[in-house]
Parts: sequence; structure tokens; C-alpha cells
Amino acid sequence: MIATHLKVANRKEVFDCMRTKFLSSEEGTTKTELSRQTGISAPTLMKISDFFLREGLIEEGEEVIQAIGRPSQVLHVNKDCMYAAGFLLEGVYLYMGVVDIFGSLVYRKVVQTEPDLRSVLERIQNGWVCELLEEAKIPEEKLVGIGLAMPVSYNMRTRTVSNGSLVHVNGEWYIGDYLEKLERRYGVPVFFENDANAECLGADRMLNLFAGGGDILLLSLGTGIGAALMLDGHLRRGYHEHCGEIWSSIVSGWEEPGREERLEKQVSLWNVCQKHNITYRNMAERMKNEQIRKTVDEIAGKLAVVLYNANALLDCRNIVLCGQSVELLGTEFLDAVKRYLKKAVCADEDFCLRVESPYSGISGIAGQCIEYRVDQILRR
Repeated sequence: MIATHLKVANRKEVFDCMRTKFLSSEEGTTKTELSRQTGISAPTLMKISDFFLREGLIEEGEEVIQAIGRPSQVLHVNKDCMYAAGFLLEGVYLYMGVVDIFGSLVYRKVVQTEPDLRSVLERIQNGWVCELLEEAKIPEEKLVGIGLAMPVSYNMRTRTVSNGSLVHVNGEWYIGDYLEKLERRYGVPVFFENDANAECLGADRMLNLFAGGGDILLLSLGTGIGAALMLDGHLRRGYHEHCGEIWSSIVSGWEEPGREERLEKQVSLWNVCQKHNITYRNMAERMKNEQIRKTVDEIAGKLAVVLYNANALLDCRNIVLCGQSVELLGTEFLDAVKRYLKKAVCADEDFCLRVESPYSGISGIAGQCIEYRVDQILRR
């Protein structure tokens, strides 16, 4: 390995080790402990810790008396050195949050808004970022990035969005100009991502901290349905940047062009609301209605089939359900999905089905901003 690459790799291993230690125990660590855990020599660790102190990534704490040798200084990650803001649009709700250097939410809120992507992006640029930082009591000079997770397909090469009819995006829309304008306004990089992809990144952080290497199949249920796939710790985007987008799957009527029934129509809570003439906002209050409960149970059954068929090919250990609809429907919905899945799986199959809040998308997309900034520092 080239010396420069080895230096960066060692710095990253040590820093991630310190962050993992804090997240698991809320404690600092010593150079001796770090050397033992990472296998990096004491002289090299001394140089790394001095570098971290100069860059403001860590702070020195109390001294610890050891059985042998001199007292050792406890090192703590500087929690207050950098922050990133994240925004995730989920139907008629916009989730906002601020994460710290661990990618952990230090402030969060949700507001109701119109499901219009252009309008939401404009309001983020013209006030919501400042408002969010002010409410979180975070000075703007500590902001290192802004993350946007939206219910559209995003092509990173062309910087265009598409497949967003539920948020008034028809056809392709180039958003590069908007992203550049937002970057100039706040002087930080802006990351844009599909909402399900962002939620998958956040779920991976919850499951693996900074270790990576996990497999995740995630389905996000909001006004529509989205999905994301992570293999060996890497988000899979696909040739057309559409990997995981199962909403358009044809489940019946494909032999009649224009008359086909797509998956999204069968499992979308939005369509359930229209069927029963109620609004998406008051769905939770109307869940006691027996007919609605029956419909929700049907959705759970259809969703379980999709999960089973997809995972029969992918064989992921972790299956995650996310989105506003999952929160609205509650544990009863999750129990129904589990019940249907148990009917389908073979006796020797082992997987973990879990639920994540849409805020995992904030942690995912804003966490990308943090990792980008940390990586910049580690490469100096």
C-alpha cells in the first residue's frame, strides 16, 4: 500500500474506533487501548492523535492511572466540532434534522407541507436551513453539509430527477443549478439522494455503526412505495440509477398495454385513503374502522409476498420497513407482515425484519455530509 494511503487508512481506522467506542459506551479511550484494538504501533498512534488534536476532531480528558507505566490520557471525540443538516420529504410531511460528527440526530422536527418538490426545495433554500440551525442552537460556521432526500429517482451523472409524479415532478428535471445555488448560499457541499436510499444508509449506520459490510433490503412506504438495496456495505444504484425502485412492477394485466396493474397501486396507503374517502393526514385516527383494518391486513400480505420474492434472489440478512405509512399503521401492521412472511419462509431461513423511522433517512443523508468532511480532514 502506498504510504499516503496507509496513513489515511490508519487515521480512519483509529477515528472510527473512537466513534464506535463512544456510541456503544459514551466513554473516551486511551492511546494504549487504541493501539491494542487496531494493532497500530504506539509511535504511529501518537502522531495520529496529535493530528486529530490539531484538527479539532478530538479533545484530551482526564488521566487514567495504569497498573504499569505512566498515567494515560483519555481521548474524547469532539462532539461539537461539526454538524450537518438533513431534509427528507415523505408525502405531505417534511422531516428535518441536524446530526453531529457521529451521524446521530441532535435535533429533529417534522412539518406538514404540500407534496411539491420545487416548492419544498425553494423553501429549504430560502429559510428552512437557517431556521433549523437556529432552533438547534448550532452556529452556521459549524455546518459542513446539507443533505436532501426526496421521493424521486436521481441520476448522479446527469444531476436530474424523475419518477416523481406524487411530488409534481413529471418527466426529467435538471436540478444541478439549484444544488449549486444552495452550495453557494451556505458555503458547504450539498448531497442529494433518493429517500429510500437515504433511509437505507441510515439503517446501515444503526446496524453496523462505522464497520459497514452489511446487506440490507429496505422498503419505504409513504404516499407511494420505494425500495433500496445495500450489498456488502455498498448502496447498489443500478445501471439506470433505479435499483430497488419496485413501485412500477406489473402484477397483473400486463397483456393489455395501458391497463396493467402496478404494485404501487396495490400496496400504497395513499390509494387506501382514496378508496375509503379519507385523507392521508387522518389515516391513523380512522384505523379503528374494521374495513380499513382489513384493507391494511391485505396490504401486509401483498407486501410480504414482495419481500419474500425479492429476498429469495438477494438473500439479505436484514429486511427493513421504513416510511411514514409504517409509523401510521403501527405495530399491528408489522406483526401482520411477519405473520405472512412466516408462512412463506423455509425452516432453515434466518433473517431479521425491523422497522426504522423516516428520521433514519436524515441520519443517512446528513451522515454522508459528515463522512465527506471527515474524509477531507483525514486526507490532509
